[in-house]
Amino acid sequence: MRALMFLSMMLWGLTWTASKVMVDQQVDPLQIVSIKCGIVTLSFLPFMFYLKIPFSIPKSAILPTLLIGVFNTVYNYLLLAGLHYGEAGSAGVIAEVLSPIFATFIWSAIKKNSLLRNEKIGLFLGIVSGAFLVDITNYNSLLSPFNAIYVLAALMWASLTISSRYATENSHPIVINFYSSVFPFVIFLPSLFFTDTHSLGNVDYKFWLCMFSVTILSTTFATTIFYKGIKVLGVTQGGIFVLLVPLGALLFAWIFLGEIPQIHTVIGGLIALVAIYLINFYLPTRMKSYNKS
Repeated sequence: MRALMFLSMMLWGLTWTASKVMVDQQVDPLQIVSIKCGIVTLSFLPFMFYLKIPFSIPKSAILPTLLIGVFNTVYNYLLLAGLHYGEAGSAGVIAEVLSPIFATFIWSAIKKNSLLRNEKIGLFLGIVSGAFLVDITNYNSLLSPFNAIYVLAALMWASLTISSRYATENSHPIVINFYSSVFPFVIFLPSLFFTDTHSLGNVDYKFWLCMFSVTILSTTFATTIFYKGIKVLGVTQGGIFVLLVPLGALLFAWIFLGEIPQIHTVIGGLIALVAIYLINFYLPTRMKSYNKS
């Protein structure tokens, strides 16, 4: 199971490189999101039928599920749109490592919890890591669209994560994932009919190979394995595998796109990983698990 969890996290990291390849073929991000989420929606159906997961959700989960749909729609668009402005590896690190830190801030504010010492240290390190990730010493870079987009994307994923905590209290995570994919598919579906699809018609096999990667492999397969791993290994041992995702984002961007990680991204990413560990995993009895849903 640990080997499968490692593979799943690498597939999540690969999403950033695959997304960059698709965007570079000049296809409208709205169209990519619609196709992606449509495939993901269909791919969840066999799992739901096989596992006999009901499509119905309790009334208490309706509002959180709608919020998840909204946050997932915005996140998926930002993920792709921002890649026009910078590197996939850096984008992956910023979004992946800042989201659990944002989630801690939001969750603490909602619950009005007093933070433990390790959590306070983790949040402080999270702020420091954010300064490195957005390259605060470079004024032009600090205010760039690239940084703004992926900091916002991290905030969207953090909000999605908080909503997921409420939605999955009485619902299976896979059915929530199913509906979270339906939402952006429907919202962006008109882009396939009322905007120019010329670029989409001219894509090569790399586009569809990457689409397969971000849908069947990274979302359906990896997400299902992740939830299974959490169940088998436990939240602490299973959840800590998410720390591999930003490393995978940098690694695959370097291998396939030739992106050389910038020193401020590496330093910021490493500090953030320490921060996430302190916040989520240092004390299992008070751990707050902010995993992808």
